[in-house]
Amino acid sequence: MFDFLKKKKQPQQLTAMINGEVIPVTKVKDDVFSSCMLGKGIAIHPTDGTVIAPADGKITVTMEGTNHAVGIRIAEGFDLLIHIGIDTVSLNGEGFISYVKTDQKVKAGDKLIEFDKDLIESRGLCSDVILIAIDNPELPDITFKSGMQATAGETVVATW
Repeated sequence: MFDFLKKKKQPQQLTAMINGEVIPVTKVKDDVFSSCMLGKGIAIHPTDGTVIAPADGKITVTMEGTNHAVGIRIAEGFDLLIHIGIDTVSLNGEGFISYVKTDQKVKAGDKLIEFDKDLIESRGLCSDVILIAIDNPELPDITFKSGMQATAGETVVATW
């Protein structure tokens, strides 16, 4: 009876963490990501090198020294991994600048990492930026969207 008085839960979303073409994570040329071993997600063929937070949250992991990845626990209580490139750890941080530290709170759109896309590609490495929702039995049912051009901070790439 009075269901109309109950506040409807608003759908939650993640926005693109970088500008570029969104592809399914299953198309990434790395078995750890494409097999969804860590969790489901998307990847973006970037057109630039600025990675931003896809949602409000808290930084849980930074890759000090290499700066090629960052972990975020978002407000809804689950963890995201943003990983820049394939085998970019081999660059030992060359071409990467991190703007965050572990335990730092971030808002959607805050700058996380900048990287030199041209440097990565000149070394024969892939510069795709990968977003994974780390597998967790408590995870809500997330729908990832791909097959589009994304604008960082604007284009919705996942909903739940």
